[in-house]
This record gives sequence, structure tokens and C-alpha cells, in this order.
Amino acid sequence: MSFKSIQIRYQTARSLPAPYAYFYTLTLTPLVGEISVDLAITYPDRDDIDEDELIAEGYTRDDDFGWTGRLPQTWRQTLISLAEKTKLQRVDEEQLDEDDDFWDIKLEPTAGPVRQGRPEQRPNSSPDDWQYLVQELIQAAYESMGRERPFELTYLRINGRQEGMELRMTASFVARNVQILTLHDRRERTRTLPWSTLQRVMSTVYAYDYDPAEAQTKRPRTDGRWLNLGTDDWYDIADYTEVSETLEHL
Repeated sequence: MSFKSIQIRYQTARSLPAPYAYFYTLTLTPLVGEISVDLAITYPDRDDIDEDELIAEGYTRDDDFGWTGRLPQTWRQTLISLAEKTKLQRVDEEQLDEDDDFWDIKLEPTAGPVRQGRPEQRPNSSPDDWQYLVQELIQAAYESMGRERPFELTYLRINGRQEGMELRMTASFVARNVQILTLHDRRERTRTLPWSTLQRVMSTVYAYDYDPAEAQTKRPRTDGRWLNLGTDDWYDIADYTEVSETLEHL
């Protein structure tokens, strides 16, 4: 299947208040070797919230975001694969409950009828698949315009005089690739892993809360297992064996 365009309109449930509520419109159009992206995100009703409260939640009054640009061809097959397995059903917006998100996806194939509606919950696809893909696309837009860097992670295992290791992961949302550099026994190894690796790693790493107040701001030199998530902070993850095991087995 190939497509002329994919258009998505999405809004969080009415029960979700500001500053968390948002809606976006997204249009994806294939070009020669690229995907054209037109994205606009709006966060409504923040004017009624105290400025200090917004800042405490990590927001501002003006987080609205718009971007028009292009992403590499690697995004095309990802979009096609999800579109092929998605079944859409028409939904009357007035019939949605307070806790229902609003979806309207319009798939216009190169040949065949236009499909439009809300993605159904199915064994091999769900609205969450689209939500996750759009979040990745938003990260790609941030990265493309220089607002954010590719995702970075460094893991250290220090064993004193024994053999230790260092692992560095860099994941580009624009290119949809994961690069791993491993330093082990004074040997350096670089690999490219499947993009699906990132979701697995992030779900494991972010299953835990890391307290900046307990972090070291300099690269550790003492024995242990340490994690850095692209900032100055190094976290002691000696008790988080699932994290260290996941990273050491990449």
C-alpha cells in the first residue's frame, strides 16, 4: 500500500484539565525520498492557571508548537505498516464520553477509497499505536529544528581492578536509528540496533524514579553501576538490576 496523505486530528478527553489537555492536527505527505510533515499542537485554557503552578508542573503559558518540514524515507514504511493494519470506524463526536479521546484519521491511498474515522482496538493494532508513533514524530520534529538533541544514555559498570564496561546509546528520532558504542576490556565496538530497541530500553529505564538530589554531577569513579540520561546527573542504579541487565545485554 502507498498513500497520498495521512491526516490526523486528535484531542485529549474532556475530563483531562489544563495544563495537561492538548489537541493537534497532523498531515503527512510522501515526497520523493522524504515525508512532508505539517504539525500544529495547542494546549488550551492555560491562561486561567497561576504562572508558578505551570512552572512547577514543567509547563509554560505558551507551549503551543507548530512545525512544517521533512523527514527521511525511513518513516514511510513505518507509516504504511501501521496504516495497513488499522481499521477505522466513524464516530459521532457528540456520542463520546467525558473520558474518551477524540480521534479522526483520514487515510488517502494512492489507489482505492479514502478511509476515515477512529482507530479500532484490535489484537494487532490500537489507538495507542498511533499515539506512540505521533509522539515519536513530535520528538523527530523537535530534533530536526534543534529544539532537542537525540536521546542519549550512558551506562557504567565499575568493578575496581576487575573488568568494567561503558555503554553509550544514541537514538535519533529523525533517522529512526539506535547507535550503541561499547567500551569493554579496552576494546571499542559500535553497532546499529533496530529502532524497536529504543522502546524496550526506555520502558525499562523509565520504570524507576531517579532523584536528582541523590545524583552525582561528576562522572563516577567508585565501584557500582551508574546511569546518565544525557544531563550532568549520574544515578546509582545498583538496586535496579532490571535496568543494568537490559543494558548489558544489548
